[in-house]
Amino acid sequence: MKTIIINETKLHDDDIQKFGNKVRAVLLSDNKILVSHYGGVILLPGGSIDKGETEDDAIIRELKEETGIVYDANSLKELLFLEYYQPNYPTRRDEVINRLIRTKFYFGQYRGIDLKNINRTENEVKDNFHLDLIELDEFASLINESSENPRKKYFDRENQEVIKVLKKVRN
Repeated sequence: MKTIIINETKLHDDDIQKFGNKVRAVLLSDNKILVSHYGGVILLPGGSIDKGETEDDAIIRELKEETGIVYDANSLKELLFLEYYQPNYPTRRDEVINRLIRTKFYFGQYRGIDLKNINRTENEVKDNFHLDLIELDEFASLINESSENPRKKYFDRENQEVIKVLKKVRN
């Protein structure tokens, strides 16, 4: 599994106000990728690791909540570990902080969406969280579009790294 560290402003750990651990999945079907739209941002399915959860447990739970489909650890392969130092990150509470997000990305086959078994949070419902299966080229172009969301540039940067690794793996 490849590890990438993004720290363009050379932040140190004592400069960080928030540390986070996340998991995300790259789910492919032919030349298409499953993406989520959430609050003006394009993301890969996944989210935060809950207290007491392993990374594998977290990605299985997140995929069940977001797609309604139960994946198991054997159907997902480790793709990338990304440490991303994010300076001046604008939070939803209108604070600006430095944060370090460590994200493990998994790779697997898209297995559909079961709308009856999706479990959205209140914020996801309010911010029109939804999933799309789109062409890989479209994903690359969407992450470079402008947005009103000031956090989008951080997620776009993360997605750019995933696309680079994915292209190498698929060739």
